[in-house]
Amino acid sequence: MAKQKIPVQDILAALGGKENVAQAAHCMTRLRVTTKDKSKIDEGALKAVPGVINIVNSGAQTQIVIGPEVANVYAEFIELAGVDEEAAIDENLDIKETLKNKKGGILTLFFETVAAIFNPIVPALAGCGFLSAAISVFMAFGFSSSDPTFNTIIAISMAIFTFLPFLLAASTAKVFKMNQFVALTICAGMMSTTWTGLIAEGIETYTFLGIPFRVIDYSSSVLPIVFAIILASYVERFLNKWIPGALKIIMVPALTVLIATPVALMTVGPLMYWIGEQLAAGVNWLFENGGVISGLVYGGIYSAMVVLGVHHGMVPVLTQMITTQGFNYVSPTSGAANIGQAGAAFGVWLKTKDKNLKGNAASACIAACTGITEPVVYGVNVPLGKPFLFAAIGGACGGAFASIFHLKAFAMGGPSFLSFGMFMGGENPMYNCAMVMAGFVIAFVVAAILTFLFWKPEEAPQSKVSL
Repeated sequence: MAKQKIPVQDILAALGGKENVAQAAHCMTRLRVTTKDKSKIDEGALKAVPGVINIVNSGAQTQIVIGPEVANVYAEFIELAGVDEEAAIDENLDIKETLKNKKGGILTLFFETVAAIFNPIVPALAGCGFLSAAISVFMAFGFSSSDPTFNTIIAISMAIFTFLPFLLAASTAKVFKMNQFVALTICAGMMSTTWTGLIAEGIETYTFLGIPFRVIDYSSSVLPIVFAIILASYVERFLNKWIPGALKIIMVPALTVLIATPVALMTVGPLMYWIGEQLAAGVNWLFENGGVISGLVYGGIYSAMVVLGVHHGMVPVLTQMITTQGFNYVSPTSGAANIGQAGAAFGVWLKTKDKNLKGNAASACIAACTGITEPVVYGVNVPLGKPFLFAAIGGACGGAFASIFHLKAFAMGGPSFLSFGMFMGGENPMYNCAMVMAGFVIAFVVAAILTFLFWKPEEAPQSKVSL
């Protein structure tokens, strides 16, 4: 059944008309409108508009919770209101702002920074990771790397993992407001063939100004380059402050490269390389030796990590694991948590009699099954309360299943039913993939059943939610 079109003109009218709209933006689930005079807003009429789930007031901004249809609504809204298009907003913005005003500000800033560095490169990692997984499947069916065409595809898919530090250098430089080309030059210095040549000769240490440092092949590494560029950004900032204008264009980049590269090779490079190895080994150990508990706990808390934005802290670890060992144990479990959210939304769809909520739950459930979880988390389960808890229980059950069988992911990406290719790899790619999908089904079914049995639509605490 086709979903009823949301009457955007009614939303605009309830906001006081186009003359009252100063600015409009949107996130994954909300239309965020700044009005000139909030007293002209008719909240009763606004809540009565078909497709509007809830209204949240945040300072001068009125946030209209719509769900996954918000992008289409926004496009029509700004055309009717005659305002400029704004960049999409992070769904976690309001929660992060609240956290910044509390003692967790530094921790919140850390996770935001990690997200800002890694999120832009995840699509490239996910795409090439999917190609690598597909290659494993084709090779299982008899394709040979001796075939020139097939070998060319292999080379293309693996290049990003070898030269990942360059992507990280550019992304980190952008976040820390450093010249990206200077950052790439420093990355090139750390990945010079000089070091791989020394390693091939069996040389493990080298010296700079008589100071010894460990010789490391930084291809495929993650943390060393990120921290090297962070260090370089402060060097560049210092030099820009003290070097006269006429000399900046030559001396700042020259001295930044000359100072930051050797210092990184001697200090943060080896240190961060070791930390990255230990983090990856630690996560492996937990999932290999923690049994059912590791997946049960991680699958249960992962959705809460997403709401708080702290799941971004796992991205460097997962990237390190994929690039160095070719797999990780975490994605099958986090994927189960995501699908658990879809299952809870499905339970809401089965139980509710509200046509608007039923439509939003259905579309959000489908989106979550394909790896887009923001609409189901922020637009359905968190506002309704109990479904979010039942989704976490479903994720815990699916995660426990994944950890019992030591299931793996062989590529980066948003784990879902649609991204099954990232679970194809290893000695038995079809078995691993099928078992991961079984874990997802467990998470979905458990969450859906719990929601259908124990969630009561009349108890939905929508008015208390202000994400």
